[in-house]
Parts: sequence; C-alpha cells; structure tokens
Amino acid sequence: MKKLIAIILSALVLMSALSACKPGGGESSEATSSTARPEAVEQEPLRVFIDVDVDSNIISPTLRESLNKYEETTLKNGRKLHNSFETVIKNLGGPELELEFPPNDASKREPYISNLRTEILAGKGPDVFVCAAGWSYRSDPDDPAGDGDMYPMFNFPQSAMKRNIFLSLDQYIPDFQFTKWDSLTPVVMDAGKYKEAQYLLPMTYTVPMTIFKKSDFEHTPSKDMTWDDMLQSGPELKAAASLMSTSIGRLSSALMPLSAPDKDELSFTEEELMDFMTRRFEAGQESLSNDSLPSFYDDLLSVSFNDESVLPEGFTDDDELTLVPLYSRSGGVSAAVTSFAAVNANTQYPKAAAFLVDYLLGEECQRSTLYAYPTLRRSLPVMEGLMQKDTPLSGEWSLSPENYDALCALRSAISRTEFATPLDLELSRLPYSIRDPKNQKSPETLIHDAYMRMNMMLAES
Repeated sequence: MKKLIAIILSALVLMSALSACKPGGGESSEATSSTARPEAVEQEPLRVFIDVDVDSNIISPTLRESLNKYEETTLKNGRKLHNSFETVIKNLGGPELELEFPPNDASKREPYISNLRTEILAGKGPDVFVCAAGWSYRSDPDDPAGDGDMYPMFNFPQSAMKRNIFLSLDQYIPDFQFTKWDSLTPVVMDAGKYKEAQYLLPMTYTVPMTIFKKSDFEHTPSKDMTWDDMLQSGPELKAAASLMSTSIGRLSSALMPLSAPDKDELSFTEEELMDFMTRRFEAGQESLSNDSLPSFYDDLLSVSFNDESVLPEGFTDDDELTLVPLYSRSGGVSAAVTSFAAVNANTQYPKAAAFLVDYLLGEECQRSTLYAYPTLRRSLPVMEGLMQKDTPLSGEWSLSPENYDALCALRSAISRTEFATPLDLELSRLPYSIRDPKNQKSPETLIHDAYMRMNMMLAES
C-alpha cells in the first residue's frame, strides 16, 4: 500500500504541472531541432550540477547510467540505439554539457558541497543547477558517525534567491521553445519568483494526500477548507488530518506558511505548535479506535494504478478514487517544491543555460528518465496534462480518466507553494521523537527544542 501511495504522489506531483485539465506540452526533439538555437559562440562545455536523488545513497550512479541511455530509438532491424542526455541536447542545437554529480557518501559529500558553495560565492561554480529541494533526502548507512543525513545544495532556495545567486530568467522565458509556460501550474511556478522576477524553475512538487475508494467516501477539494475544519468534520476527514504519515512534506503542509514573508522567523508560535501537535495526537487516537472507518491509508498516493500488485489491499486498478489532501491551517492545499532548475547569476553563457532549463521544463523531458528520479516516491512534474493515457510518465504511468479528473480537482485547490526545506524534516521527526519510548524528554521539551532549532535554521539561512 505504502509503495503504491508513494508512487502515485510521485506521479501526481510530477504530472500536475504538465497540462492538467487541458492538453499541452513541449515538442519532440525531432520537431524542435530546426527551431531557433542559441547563438553560435565558442564556449567551454556548460557545467551542470545535478543533485536530484531522493531517499537513496545509490541513485546517482543509476541516474548517470540512465542519462547515458536517455533517448532510445528502434532501428528497422529491431536493434535499439541509445543517445545520452548530452547528445540529445547537442542534437537539438544546444550546448555541450559537462554533467556533475556530488559524492554519494556523507563523509565526502559535505566537503564537496562546502567547496562548491565557496566557489559560487567567489563568482564561479556551475552554470546550471538541477537540485532537490530542501530536506535530508538521503541517508548514508555507512557513515561512521551514525548520522548519515545528507542535505541539499541549497537548504533554503528562496533565501538563495535574495542573495543574488541565481539569474533572473524573465528576458529568456518569452523565447522558450520547449516549455509551454501556460501549461505550468501558476501557483507552483510562483514559488520561484522574487520581487516578481522568475529566478527558480520548479520541476516537481508534492501535495500531501491520502486515498479512499470513491464508493466508500467522496470529497471535493476546496480552497476554503482548513486543517481545523478537517478535525471538526466526519471520521474520514478527521483521520486524514491526524493519521496521515509524518513523512517529509506532509505534516509541515498543515502548518504552512512555515515562515513569515521576508522575515527569518517562523510564522507560528511555540504555543501554537504545541497546540497543533496535541490536537493532532488526540484526533489520531480517536480515529484509530473508530472501527466504522472505511479503508484508510496513511501515506501518499502511488502512480502505478495499472499495476494491481502495488495497490493497497482491497483496491483494484478499476477503482475510482477520492483524493483527500492535508489542508493547511490557513485554508486550502499547500504544495511543496521538491526539485528545481536554476541558472548561476555569474554564468558566462546565459543563453546556452536558458536553452537547457527550457528543455528541462518541456514535455519531452518531464516524461523522461530525468524526471523519474526527482519524482521517485514523492513528487510529480509541474506541467499539466500528463499522466493521461496518451501522456504517460516514463512510458507507463498514467491515470484513468476519472482519477485524472480527481487529480485536476486536487490541483485546483492549491492555494500556496513553498520550497521544501530542513524545516519540513524537523517537523516530520517531531512526532516520532515524542512517541519514542527511549526518549527521556517530555513532549513540551521536545517541541521547545525543535522550535528553537527551526528558528536558528531560519536565522542562518
């Protein structure tokens, strides 16, 4: 069940930006190869930093291997021909690329990232960043210190925007040839703006949710509903509000916005956090003892509706689903950006860099292997219209017309989007710490400590 739910949201977030309730998308490489290209200037290979792994310390080598076989062509004799990601970009008229991946183990990653940040502050560094957003998304089990958390390159992408690390893309977006800007979900893309200028390009995002069979329970997502409303509603919504997994990006969505605009401080008090955790626990205990609830699952949706083997017990691939989001305290659904692309403000080749990020947001790429990794288990792409029968992800992930409509309704209820950050990680760990029998600290102390750490993170961001 958990595998399914995780897979569905992955596809959900990855697809939700693809042409949602309307057809859309970019052009194929064959169709775009003759369109306008970056001006031919002699330049060094475009340096591209890729760090989009999710929940694994072994994905980078696998991603490198997949990018080596990015495009597959079947010849007349049935033989398979593979082109690398770099070759595809070159064939489209783009720049030569030099792909760069950080080390996979914690002991080597931190010094590498530290040196790279120093390089960036000195006005150098990669030309393009393709990064996971904000939480400890990998763990190194071989770390001798026993702490294998490996944090992203930019812990707080929105703060990095304010420090002029990224290039404004406003002058390049009108000339994008692969991206259909009006097919990208506006409320998600707006997260990459600072002072009305587009600096970051969200690639994937997540929306916390759970599922019911439509025959058991029906619900229409709304921008007006709050987390408090969920607790005061029937048993299904109360369970969804209190039992939904505390994994990254889900528990925190109920508290969004997490920080005050343009302020390095939390938008909620320690007392409010205490009240939230207490009420969530009490509602969860009540839900667990309610035998009248239909099948309820405390995890994200999965993408593979067509694979009966990964469906929750009691579900079939013919079932129509009800998608129940985790509403925020301020109303509506809060989405979290899980990966993004950006151009270094100091790049010497802005047009070439813009060409690449344009391709990254086009349909061809969003349905490809590259997006399969940042969306693995958690997220979906920003282009609306994907995940339908004629626009499957990775050649196989699609939703039935009924369940795709449910996804569209869910997406329409998104009222705000933030970048995932280490704050999400801190909040996700809190319930586990409170329930841990080995922990000698009181819930009040644990909540206080977490609150202080989060404020410190913001102050240092």
